[in-house]
Amino acid sequence: MSDQLVERPVPLSDTGIIFAEAPDWESVASSLPDSGDAVPKYTAIIDLGSGSARAVVMQVNPGGGIEIVAQQRVNLNLMSHIDDKGALDESGVASAVDALEDFALLAGGYGVQTIHAVGTAALRESGNATAIIDAAVNRFGIPLRIIDGSDEAAYCFIGAIHGLPASDGILADIGGGSMEIVRFSERAMRWSVSLPLGSLRIANQFHLTDLADAGDVHAAYEFVHATLAAAGVPRLSDGDVLVGSGGSVRLLSRLLRGVEPYPIIRMHGYEMDAGSLAGLTRELTAASLSERAGINGMNPERGHSIVGGAIAAHALSQYTGADSMIVSGQGLREGLARLPEPLPTDWPVSVPPLATVRMASLVDLVGRFVPRFSQRGKRRAALARGLGASVWGAQNRRICDALECAAFVLDIGNAMDFYNRANRTASVIVRTDLPGFTHEESAFLAAILLTTERRKLPPRFRRSRLLSRDDIKLIGQAAVALTVIDELDSRLPYGCSASQVRFIRQNGMLVVTTPSWSRTAGENVRERWLEEFGEEIDFVRCES
Repeated sequence: MSDQLVERPVPLSDTGIIFAEAPDWESVASSLPDSGDAVPKYTAIIDLGSGSARAVVMQVNPGGGIEIVAQQRVNLNLMSHIDDKGALDESGVASAVDALEDFALLAGGYGVQTIHAVGTAALRESGNATAIIDAAVNRFGIPLRIIDGSDEAAYCFIGAIHGLPASDGILADIGGGSMEIVRFSERAMRWSVSLPLGSLRIANQFHLTDLADAGDVHAAYEFVHATLAAAGVPRLSDGDVLVGSGGSVRLLSRLLRGVEPYPIIRMHGYEMDAGSLAGLTRELTAASLSERAGINGMNPERGHSIVGGAIAAHALSQYTGADSMIVSGQGLREGLARLPEPLPTDWPVSVPPLATVRMASLVDLVGRFVPRFSQRGKRRAALARGLGASVWGAQNRRICDALECAAFVLDIGNAMDFYNRANRTASVIVRTDLPGFTHEESAFLAAILLTTERRKLPPRFRRSRLLSRDDIKLIGQAAVALTVIDELDSRLPYGCSASQVRFIRQNGMLVVTTPSWSRTAGENVRERWLEEFGEEIDFVRCES
C-alpha cells in the first residue's frame, strides 16, 4: 500500500497561499527525471458502470499526477437492462462482454501487463453478474471484481480529492446507478454511504428521459431529499466545500462554462454556482430529448439521463446548504490507478497534504516536457523568491507564489516554440490538469506568462470572473518581474547559485547586485519596470 496515500494529513490554513512553507527551489526538483527516454509504465483501468463502461490507459507520475494516453467509452445503460427478477437481460450481458473484449484489445495495444477492472451498482444488484465476470477472466484475461458501495466511495474519494484544493467537506460521485457520498476532513475520509441516486436510475424511475412532467420533477426532488435525510447525510459546516464528480457533473459544468468568458480549458476544479446550477436544471427539465441534443456542449449519449443527474446534483446542493459545487474531473478510475491495492481497514483513507500535491504537480509537469531544463527552472524560482520578498514582502504572498511558479515552469514552452515560450507555457497551464491548484491560481499563473510576452491579456482573461481589476495590475507587475528574473538567470554562470544575486531597496529604487551583467543586458527592462512600479531599477555587477 502506498504510504503517501494513507499518511496522516497535515491541516492547512485557508489563506490561499500556494505553498504552506517556503520551498527550497535550489533542491526541490531533485525528483525530476534525468531524461524523457524512460520506458513508460502504463496501467489500464476498466470501469463497468451502470450507465457506461470505460477503459483508460494511463500513467501515474511520481507526484501522483495522471497522464491519459488512450481511452474508450461504451454507452451500456445496464441499469435499464435489469429485469423484474433483478437479473441482467441477455442484451445487457452481451453488450458488457463486447465492451470488455474491445477494452482488452485496447490494453494489449499499449503493452499493458496489469489491468484493474471493477463493476459497480448495476452489477452489484444483478443476480447473474457471474456470467460477465467469467467471460472477463476466461475469454479476455481480465480479473473483473464487483466492488461494494463503501469501496467505490473510497476509490472515488482518492481519485477526486487528490488534486483539488479541498480540506474539509462532502464529496458526491454521481454515477448512472448510484451516488457515493463521502464526508471528509483534513483530507481524510471519515464517513461514506452509497445511495440509489444515480442519474440514469432517477431518470428512469421518474420518467425524465424525455420531456418531463412537472409532477415527476417535483417527485424526483422529494425522493432525493428524503433519501439523503434517511441516510443521515450531514449538512455542510462553515469552511466546508461540496465536491461533485461523475459524468453528469462534468457535463453540467461544461454546459455552464460554455456560456461565460472563461480562460481555463480543463474541467477539473471548475466551480458551479448554486444559482447557475438551479437555472440550468430548470432549463433541462423543460426541454425534450431532441431539444436537449441541440444545447451547445451537450453529449447526445447523456441526453436521456442528464435531467436525472441535474436534479440529483441540485437537490444535493440544496440539502447540504452549498453555495457552489467544485467539479472534480477525476474519480473512481483515477482512485484505482493511484491505489490499486486493497483499501486500508485500520485507519482512514486519506490523500496527501495540499502543499505536497501542488509541488509535485509542478515537478511532474516540467519533467514531462523539459527535464533537461530543470536546473534553470529551480534557479529562476529561487531568484523569484528573492525578488518577490523584496518587492511585495509578506503583504501579498499570492503574487509571490504565482511568480515563483511562473519562473519554474517557463521552459515548458521551449519544447514547442522558444520564441513564443511564455505563450506556449500558458497554453499548457490552462489546458493541463494541475493538481492542487484552483482555477483562479491557474488563471493568475497563465496570465503572468501571457503578459510577459504579449503585454496584454486576451478578453477571456480580462472578462473572466477569475481575475479582478486589482489582479490585472499585479499581473502586469509580475510579468515585468519575470522578465527581470529571466534576464538575470540567462547571464549567471552555469552552476552558479541564485544566492549570489541580491535584491536591495535603496533610495527609492530596487538595486540588483549580480555576478554577471552587461551594459546591453535586459533591453527595455528598466523602462518597463518604471512604468509598472513607478520606481527605477538598477543592476550592479559584483564579485561572486
